[in-house]
Formats: sequence, structure tokens, C-alpha cells
Amino acid sequence: MEQGTLTTLEKVIFLKSVDIFKHATIEELGGVAALTKEVHFEPGETIFREGDPIDAIYLILKGRVAVEGNEQVVREVGEKQAIGTVAALDLKPSMHTVKAIDPVYALKLNAQDLQDILSQDFELVQAVIRALCQLVREFARR
Repeated sequence: MEQGTLTTLEKVIFLKSVDIFKHATIEELGGVAALTKEVHFEPGETIFREGDPIDAIYLILKGRVAVEGNEQVVREVGEKQAIGTVAALDLKPSMHTVKAIDPVYALKLNAQDLQDILSQDFELVQAVIRALCQLVREFARR
């Protein structure tokens, strides 16, 4: 996958590998893929700040980001992971500041587009809920 040249099929295949969409079908992901756009962030660049409204989720193709709270790194997020998901789903401000560690290449999915597609596809809603539940359980085990 070259930067800036992903086909819809390549996006679908990638989306299927991302934690939040791993339970979705290829058909469901086709609609999601069509709504994404490729974005890049340079090392040190802030993707969003704590307290800011979240306008999109970012699905990381390459690179890593630092998730910060109280000016300390809480965790790192890398390839095949999403950032901003919870805030984009509940339409609340970000709880963390997120900055690129490496050059980051990601797919951006507008929060309103996500809300719209979820309102039209109950099976996709179920797939996202299953993924979120699994992430919560994994977090609780730590």
C-alpha cells in the first residue's frame, strides 16, 4: 500500500484488520472505506488536544502516536489501531491529547459520516459494539 494511492478494496482490507472494525463484514466496510480519506502527520504534530471536540477517528496505517493525559504519555497507539473512536461515537470532547511520534499515515473517517453510516446499518453497529466490548474487557484485564 503506497501512501496516497489506496483503492477502495485496499481500504476495506485494511479496515478489516483494525480493532474497531474487525467484526464487520467486507460489504459493511465497503461503505466505510468510501467515506475515508488518507492523511499524514509529521513527528510531534498534534492530531487533537484534550478538551477539543473530535471531528473524526483516525485509523493508523503506518506510524505511532502518543496518547497523553496530564502532559504524560498514557500509552502509544500504532498500526491497525484507531484513535478518537469513543469521542467520535459519543460526540464528547477528547479526554487526551494525541501527537504523532513517527511520520503517521492514516485513514480519517469523519465523525458525522460514522454516525450517519451507523444509523443506517444495524449489523455494523453490532460489529462496532462487539469490538468496543472486547477492547473494554482487554483493558480491564490489565
